[in-house]
Amino acid sequence: MKKFDFRPGYYHICQLSADKGIIFYSTADILVYYTIVSVKCLKEGIKPLAFTIMFNHTHLEAPFRTDTQMASFMNSTGSTFAKGYNLHYSISGPVFNHNYNRSSKFGDKKIRDTFIYIGNNGKEKLPSIKAEDYKYNFIKYLNSTHPFSEEIDFRTTSPQLLHLMEEVVKKRRKLQPLNYGFFGEEYDSLCEKERLQLTDFIISSYFFLDKEKILSLYGSYENILTAMNAVSGSEHDFNDDSSKENYRHFFSMIALCKRLGYDVSEYRLIAPQQSQGKAFLPAPCGKKSQGKPFLSPPCGLDAKYEHNTCNYSKNIANMKTGPIVLSDREYNKLVSAMRSEIGASDYEIAKFFHLLE
Repeated sequence: MKKFDFRPGYYHICQLSADKGIIFYSTADILVYYTIVSVKCLKEGIKPLAFTIMFNHTHLEAPFRTDTQMASFMNSTGSTFAKGYNLHYSISGPVFNHNYNRSSKFGDKKIRDTFIYIGNNGKEKLPSIKAEDYKYNFIKYLNSTHPFSEEIDFRTTSPQLLHLMEEVVKKRRKLQPLNYGFFGEEYDSLCEKERLQLTDFIISSYFFLDKEKILSLYGSYENILTAMNAVSGSEHDFNDDSSKENYRHFFSMIALCKRLGYDVSEYRLIAPQQSQGKAFLPAPCGKKSQGKPFLSPPCGLDAKYEHNTCNYSKNIANMKTGPIVLSDREYNKLVSAMRSEIGASDYEIAKFFHLLE
């Protein structure tokens, strides 16, 4: 990261995964990280304006007083998440790239432009949706506590959901983030409707964006949506992950793996060439490709994915002892299905299996 004179104010920070591959394979991955960032902000009185979680990177627009405060914030949230993430997936090493991109934003115009840019990241990867329909830019939570689920009816709510909600309230009150243990058997027993309700409850309970400041910049929630969908915003000070890919392919690839017996929300799949230290993806013709891997979809349009594809092999699911190194036959079968059934590109497959250089 280039050193520069630090001025207190708002900054746009973009942090990529350590190997450019996917980080967030599951709703649990998303919510564990989200609550870690939330608790850090709440404890330190940091009030971000924008926050978006993508498959392999994150965007944040927040005020920082000093360079040291920013570095401490990024290192703390990243290392805390990596500790739980690596334990869950039985892997080691950094999850996020230690060097993150950052750019100062002074003046309301630049602050608004960055807010719009960060909010539109999901829309750019999911053609045909509105910016606010990408769940993990958290825009709709400015206006509702349950924008992606039905309102909870406590007369018919399951005991499991009630208990998990109680746990969320306790941890939020103590300023403790959720961990992977929260997403265990009790969580797995929830139906799709209740999982979506719990996700909304968690995000709303830990919500940490500066709603007052955001509304002062735009005047109303309706004005935010109008601005968000009228322009895309821009970031001229650094390059983030501007690769061309369709996030629907990633949701489908995760679901396909699960259907074929590989629950990538529980363990990491290791491609044969990765285990051999080769960072390339075989193209259909046998030549190297030109490109140097279960998440709840972020909009109601695709919400059916999470539970319609859960009939995976119990034998493999119960073998969670670490990453699974795929044989050439297993890997080729998965890649072939990803190409033929989903239309995934070589680049998307390489990102899914952590094969990017």
